[in-house]
This record gives sequence, structure tokens and C-alpha cells, in this order.
Amino acid sequence: MSERSDKYFQMLDGWLKYYGFESLNVNEQAGTDRVYKRSRVEVTKFGKVDCYICAKYMPEGATGDELRIYSDKMFSLANRHRTGAPLGFGAMLVVYPLIITENISAELAGYISQYCPKHFAAAEFPSVLDINTGGLYYYPNTPIWGYAYYATYRRESYNFFSPKSWEDVANKQVVK
Repeated sequence: MSERSDKYFQMLDGWLKYYGFESLNVNEQAGTDRVYKRSRVEVTKFGKVDCYICAKYMPEGATGDELRIYSDKMFSLANRHRTGAPLGFGAMLVVYPLIITENISAELAGYISQYCPKHFAAAEFPSVLDINTGGLYYYPNTPIWGYAYYATYRRESYNFFSPKSWEDVANKQVVK
């Protein structure tokens, strides 16, 4: 990892704690650098929601296929580790696979703008952060089947991962 990515991960640790996430220990075989989890009851989602964030540093050269494979693997990891009622029967799973890079390629930016996996009573919402520019990339549209939740996923991705969002919130805290 680079000095910049180490700094970002330190900020991410604190920021996700602010949002009620706990850091989980992962081993190398998990295929990710960090995993965070938050469980809470959400009336708008009709029960208990387990939310996982899986963050991996890929300095350069990540492809759309690598994003898809990583995202799928992190969704499976979260699904294996969640407990409670079956999905769709008082439980929902939301997974945010995050790739942190220093130079997002045009191919990856194009791929993530089209990549929208679909699951029953669960969401997989991958994001890519370019720490050189602070740009955050994810699926920008709302699929018909995701109408009720996709605006929330986009907003949460921005709030959780964007240094620009962190700066805005910090400035508002200082003003108070």
C-alpha cells in the first residue's frame, strides 16, 4: 500500500465508526483489505438490515472483470457471514464492495457505470474511489426493480467513501 492509501484507510476506519460500523478481522484468503459491518432494524426495509463494506486497495490497472469478480466475492463473503432470518423474511443484506485506486482507468470507469448486479432481498452496490482526484464512481442510474432503494445506495456510497463528503460534514460540525 502507498502512504496515501494508508492515510485513506485510517480515515475510513474512523469515518465508518462514525456511521455505526464495526471493523471485522479478515484473513488474507478473504481477498480484501478491510471489512466493516453494521446491523440495525430499518422500518423502510421491513426488518433487520446487515450492511457490509469491503474495501480493497488496487493501485492501478483494475479492470471491469476484476471489479465484477471482487464484488461478487465480497457479496458471497457477506452472505456467508450474516446471521438471522432468511433474506426477504424480516432480513435484508446490503454490500458495498469498494475498490480504492490511485488512477482509475477509462475502462473501469465505463464498466462500473453499467454494472448493476441484482439479488433477492439484497443489494450489491460496488464503488471505486480514485484517491488522486477524490472521484467516486458507481452505477449512476436507478433500475426499475431497485426504485425504492437505489437513491439511498448512491447517497450512502458517497457519504461513506467520498473525502469530499467527509469534508462537508466536518465543516458543518465546526460551524455549529
